[in-house]
Amino acid sequence: MADLDSLLVRAKNEAVARRFEEAAALLEEAYAADPNDPRVLDLFGFVRFFQGSFAEAEAHCRNALRVDPDRAYAHKGLGLCLARQGKIEEGIVSIERAITLRPSWFDPYWDLAVVLSDVGRFDEAIDILAQGAAMVPSRQKDFRKFQTSLRQRKAESLSKER
Repeated sequence: MADLDSLLVRAKNEAVARRFEEAAALLEEAYAADPNDPRVLDLFGFVRFFQGSFAEAEAHCRNALRVDPDRAYAHKGLGLCLARQGKIEEGIVSIERAITLRPSWFDPYWDLAVVLSDVGRFDEAIDILAQGAAMVPSRQKDFRKFQTSLRQRKAESLSKER
């Protein structure tokens, strides 16, 4: 287990530094050591997502959920993968599940607002950011800044339609 933990720490450090190829190589080793460790699957999903391999990232998220159906991180990741593949409604449901599982976690509110705004659903995105600000008061400033940006994008979008 110590070797797996060490691989995960190293892989996470590489991923945070945005050295995804290096992270993926370490995760291949970690996956070989334990293909059912949800931490490995979560991080592999994250890395593949940022490498643009959305279907592969989706598979890792689904495998993490097979091991732990209530894994909020995997639901959030799955939602983003689905949305990037054009499966917007499925993606939204998955991210909403992450919010239900961890209502005081910043990331799924933010990511859901991104997905919604990317498809022009600005009012819904602004509403989800308000919910996030209420549930994660320490990040209210970030949520409010994003809301302001979305209001501007909405106004620009409406003026282009005229």
